[in-house]
Amino acid sequence: MAPSVRANVLIVDPQPLVARGLASLLRDEVGVNAFMSSSRKEVLAAEIADYHPEVVVLGVGASMDAALGLARVVLESDEGSRLVVLLDPQSDLSAADFVRLGMSSVISRDASLDEVVLAIRQVLAGQKALDGQMASRLIAELSVAVRRADQGQRDGGLTKRELQVLTLVADGLPNRDVANRLHISENTVKNHMRSVHEKLGVRTRTEAVVKAAREGLLGLN
Repeated sequence: MAPSVRANVLIVDPQPLVARGLASLLRDEVGVNAFMSSSRKEVLAAEIADYHPEVVVLGVGASMDAALGLARVVLESDEGSRLVVLLDPQSDLSAADFVRLGMSSVISRDASLDEVVLAIRQVLAGQKALDGQMASRLIAELSVAVRRADQGQRDGGLTKRELQVLTLVADGLPNRDVANRLHISENTVKNHMRSVHEKLGVRTRTEAVVKAAREGLLGLN
């Protein structure tokens, strides 16, 4: 049995049975004053005002927008509640988005009761915490972000299609031939070149080709 924790904890989860079960476990096995809340933002805001929770445990479902909306309700409340996020390790949602928003703790939805209690203790002590699964996931997400940023620097911020269009333009093809080669309309080619001009800070096709060649962008597609 996990040692007792003196705190008011509000449990929010898109699956009411999960919220009810976790609240029951925290009350019966840990001695926490745990309450189940609704996953509707307006109800959650009212219940935070009623219960004055030191910690809100937010179970995240499939919708990132819904989860971030609920998280903002907690973080922007006058109660100063700390937030523990339970994130499904199999979901496509980003742990980094929650950390960036200012979450106190992001742990796996598969976490044991002891791990949930530990996260609650840590946030009550003013600490931030990731369990092993979420730490690994966050590192992987940050690695992908770094690689994408590096790629963005290498390609000048141009999309793959813009690089394809620019490369064909550099080969001397007129818009009609570029369109035929890429199976797109001439108007689409013009739109891509307009975007290329804006991103490279040039005014003409010739300037675009010269700058792209100088920066090694041609052939990156």
